[in-house]
Amino acid sequence: MSHFQYITKSDVDNLISEKKHDNAVIFLSGPTSVNTSLALLKNSDVIAVNGSARYLLDNEIKPFIYVLTDDRFLLQRNEDFKLFVKESKFTIVNCDVYEKASIEDKRFLQENCYIIKMLYKREKGGFFKKIKFKILSMKNKNILISVPWSKRKRLVGFSLDISDGYCSCHTVAYAAIQIAY
Repeated sequence: MSHFQYITKSDVDNLISEKKHDNAVIFLSGPTSVNTSLALLKNSDVIAVNGSARYLLDNEIKPFIYVLTDDRFLLQRNEDFKLFVKESKFTIVNCDVYEKASIEDKRFLQENCYIIKMLYKREKGGFFKKIKFKILSMKNKNILISVPWSKRKRLVGFSLDISDGYCSCHTVAYAAIQIAY
C-alpha cells in the first residue's frame, strides 16, 4: 500500500478557491448546536466536526469541510464517517486517524481525505523538546508556539497554515479553528 501525503500548500489554496461564502461557521456537536440558525448555516461555509455532520445533512446542509481528529470515531462509527465524507465537499483528518485505521480505511482516507500532521502530540516535554519548538516557531512564521520554561506549563500553539501542520491541544474544535483560519 502506498504511503499517504500530508496536505500541501497547493491543497490549501484549492480549499480557499472553493469557498462559496465570505464567512465560515464551525459547527460542533452538543445540545446547544441545534439552536444555530439554519439560515446562517445555509449561507456559510460550514466546517463540521465528528457527529455534528449528521444534523447538517438531516437539514439538507452540505458541510464545506468535515474534520475528524478522533480515531475512535472512525472505528466506532465507520459507516457514519464514510457517509459524512461522501456528503461533504472536503474532509480533513489528522495523522492519528490515518495511522490507526484499518488497511481498507487507510485506502478510503487516501482517496477521499486530506491528512494533516500534528506539530506535537503532547503539550508537555523536556528541555530539548522545548528548544526544538522555540526554534521551529522562530524559523516558521506560520507556526506560533508559546514555549513555557516551567516544567508544569504546557506548549500552546496555533498554525496559520495547516500545510505546515496544526497544534493539537486534543480538541477537534481547536483543529477546526486552525483549518478555518
